[in-house]
Amino acid sequence: MSKQFSRRTALRLGAMAASAPAVASVLPATAAQGAGSTPDPAATVPRPGWVGPNWSVKPFALNQVALHDGIFQQKRDRMLNYARNYPGTGGVFDGPDRMLNLFRANAGLPAPGTYPGGWDTPRHLLRGHFSGHYLTLLAQAYAATGEEIFIDKLDYLVEELGKCQRELDKRELGRVPGRSGKAVRLGDPHPNQYVLLPPGTLEGVSELTIAVWVNLAVAQNGARICHLGAGSNSYLSLTANDSGPRFAITNAGSANEQQITSGTALPVGEWTHLAVSLSTAGVGRLYINGVEAATKVLALTPATLGRTVNNWIGRSQNNNDPFLNATVDDFQIYRRALDPAEVQALGSDGTPSPAPSDLVTWYRFEDEGDTAVDHSDNRRDARIIGTGYPGFLAAFPEGQFVRLEAPTFQPNSGPNAVWAPWYTCHKIMRGLLNAYDLTGNEEALEIAFRMGDWAHERLSRISRDDLNRMWDTYSAGEAGSMNEVMAELSALAPDQDQKARYLATAKAFTFTTLFDASIAKRDELNGRHANQYMAPNIGYLRIFEQTEDADYHAAAKNFWSMVVPHRIFSNGGAGRSEHFRQSGSITSGFTSSSDPRHAETCCAYNMLRLTRNLFFHDQNPAYMDYYEKALHNQILSSRRDIDSVTSTEVTYHQNMWPGRSRRIGSVIEYSRYGGNGSCCNGTGLESHTKYQESIYFQSADESTLYVNLFIASTLTWPGRGFVITQETAYPTQGATRLRFDQGDGRLKIKLRVPSWARQGYTVTVNGGRQAFDAAPGTYVTLDRQWTAGDTIDVSMPLSFRAEMALDDKAVQSILYGPTLMVVRDGTPSYREFSFYKDLKLDGDLAAAIAPTNVPMQFTTHGYTLAPYYISDPVPGEFNTYHPYVKRVEPEVVFGSINTGVPNDSVRDADGQTFLDRIWEAAPFANHGQFVRRVQEVSSEWLAAGRHTQQQRQAILVGAARAQQELEG
Repeated sequence: MSKQFSRRTALRLGAMAASAPAVASVLPATAAQGAGSTPDPAATVPRPGWVGPNWSVKPFALNQVALHDGIFQQKRDRMLNYARNYPGTGGVFDGPDRMLNLFRANAGLPAPGTYPGGWDTPRHLLRGHFSGHYLTLLAQAYAATGEEIFIDKLDYLVEELGKCQRELDKRELGRVPGRSGKAVRLGDPHPNQYVLLPPGTLEGVSELTIAVWVNLAVAQNGARICHLGAGSNSYLSLTANDSGPRFAITNAGSANEQQITSGTALPVGEWTHLAVSLSTAGVGRLYINGVEAATKVLALTPATLGRTVNNWIGRSQNNNDPFLNATVDDFQIYRRALDPAEVQALGSDGTPSPAPSDLVTWYRFEDEGDTAVDHSDNRRDARIIGTGYPGFLAAFPEGQFVRLEAPTFQPNSGPNAVWAPWYTCHKIMRGLLNAYDLTGNEEALEIAFRMGDWAHERLSRISRDDLNRMWDTYSAGEAGSMNEVMAELSALAPDQDQKARYLATAKAFTFTTLFDASIAKRDELNGRHANQYMAPNIGYLRIFEQTEDADYHAAAKNFWSMVVPHRIFSNGGAGRSEHFRQSGSITSGFTSSSDPRHAETCCAYNMLRLTRNLFFHDQNPAYMDYYEKALHNQILSSRRDIDSVTSTEVTYHQNMWPGRSRRIGSVIEYSRYGGNGSCCNGTGLESHTKYQESIYFQSADESTLYVNLFIASTLTWPGRGFVITQETAYPTQGATRLRFDQGDGRLKIKLRVPSWARQGYTVTVNGGRQAFDAAPGTYVTLDRQWTAGDTIDVSMPLSFRAEMALDDKAVQSILYGPTLMVVRDGTPSYREFSFYKDLKLDGDLAAAIAPTNVPMQFTTHGYTLAPYYISDPVPGEFNTYHPYVKRVEPEVVFGSINTGVPNDSVRDADGQTFLDRIWEAAPFANHGQFVRRVQEVSSEWLAAGRHTQQQRQAILVGAARAQQELEG
């Protein structure tokens, strides 16, 4: 580890020497240090991570914002405890060693111990992704706290990954030793997957002999040594089965194959010569090592197949058949049936004894490159599918990437399945870049550069059409934000050619279909795998930052607007069964027996990353309104309220159905797919160790401070010499105080006015009330000279409100300030609530909701309301809840004044009732304002034919008579 340690020391000394003298006096105390730990001074060097060159605002470093006591710190500390102690076995490097196990095994290095589990298991196609998240966890934990244990783990992990990468570079990416000379290694772990023969290989052939040397790596059933076919129903094949080889020919589909089979199993790890001959008389013979093993008279010959176009060595046309895992040498096809002596001669030394003119093809695999030269006189050169490149680093073979590419295009199911190899690559590269950005680990950047070179080599050879087909493949084509890391590498690269290569590779991850649709504001998200198409938008912003190409900004911005609010649940999450539905579809299927998986936690993680990055370019308050909703509800609630050093305890999905819990059937969402190995376990490692990253932002010129979130914390701003503490019990109270502990100078402070703050928003400075219009969903600005001791007090009274589902306005969630309040009940159908009869002029549902002696818990209609973010704090118990209720408001009423006019049964074009339209304008300053609102809406409804003149009159009379009740 000396390499990393020496670099970190050099970085620290250089940065401290270059920093302003005032920095040392304003550094925050490190938080949540382990017992006996000593903070590394390197943590005092502010490293905020990536900062775009054209951002108008930028973040602070994690160590510049210290969390204080509250729900965010509590959840954060649980994850930091996991980071210190996972897997609970006592060794500092036991956690990193688990993360390294599968990488070491893939590189052929000793791999003692075990692996994380879940998806990070030896045969899983996503193995290794969790280690990438773990890198980010350690980088963030160290950047925030300065605890040596985190940097020790991180540096060790990076150094060992570097060893794996260097060992993988030693692979024989070309030919391997053959029976005599060189051969081709097919199937995992070698990147070569199969050999593609030219179309028409058997054209004009009426009888044949196929001969080949094969060395099986494993016993296989159904793996084709060769397949030559004219279509799905017309082909011939030679198959390696663990019970013995089989030759088959058909022109009427697999059910009508005519076969020759041998009961002699082929050995594993030994060279075997196989041959099959088929004469025009239909006599077929199968040979093993020159000895006839089976014979049969067949009715079909090669001439009955037609022109063969699907011709492979090592692959079947059926995706349910595995690729051949073997070394192949001296593959020959003859245009006649060789006699037994000739076959025996072939099997003795591999030299063709028949006349060369009888050869159709002969592949000896002696030459390097992806071309298999035809050594017959027919020039039917073949192509080896699966070239590998240096710089590769993964916990699975490089062939996973090959199978996603043309001409293979495997789906995410079956024995040859591909499951998001580029997604896994992104997590590893993102973790490495975070190790560099947040802690200064330069070896991590070197590893990432080499991975970037490898990615460029892989993708620069693929056409745009084939790239689009890759990224359009469900799940398998999920690439995370690979365009993000490649664009960042472009900015970090030391020379112009390298910058250009990385930027071109970043653009290669553009899925043109949805990219063009987003630019044109065409919503084509219905049915799309949500997380697959969220993450690339973050990369689009990175490309925009490097190129100023406005289309990339527009694509990301317009995508966000297609998701928020049109596909967002009241907890801030999105997706059902991980997919987008039609725009506005929120409640579809909520009470059915179909798949109840909603709001994948990874989706909230990526939407928050996208939202934050959009705000750096465009300070639209709507971004931070959504950010608060998703952070306070889905992300905060995703971490279970128990301690664990063996499991992340982070939800995968969050059920939005009535009466469900974070256990779906027998599956506990905190440990779905294993408590340490799923994608959401991984993003959870990150989300719960960076809560402070968006509380405050600074303008690019450092003249302005944005206060985005109301979370107890202290900001240390070395560049301006300010230390500002935020004291708040938010979200249990609607107030916060900002106190200037150190520093003085002119500064604009922009305070966010949440969109839910409808009951007022007042600001005082040193006790003096400030005069401005604080409209919900905006920022207000304080611009003045500040000195130590100054205070800013913000009052934004919390109120209860109902949030309507877009597709069914009668289905609603109850929120208290920013907090989703759920009904504690296990009945699997909507609970029905009525509120309008209880409302006063302020429109607050609190008139029908009573507090309890438990903080942040209330009762209404005989049920308990509790915050959604309370996440099953009692081991073994899982709270059932209703995020949505059914509003039942049958009659237009004002307090106890009944009008006799139907309410629920008559709705406008947006699905709202008459009372919905009235009360959406609350709060009302006085009864007169309320009556004017009733007059306006009743006139509109009369004109639209929804109400009669008599009904309107009854409504107006009722509203006038209700003054005393509404003001009470």
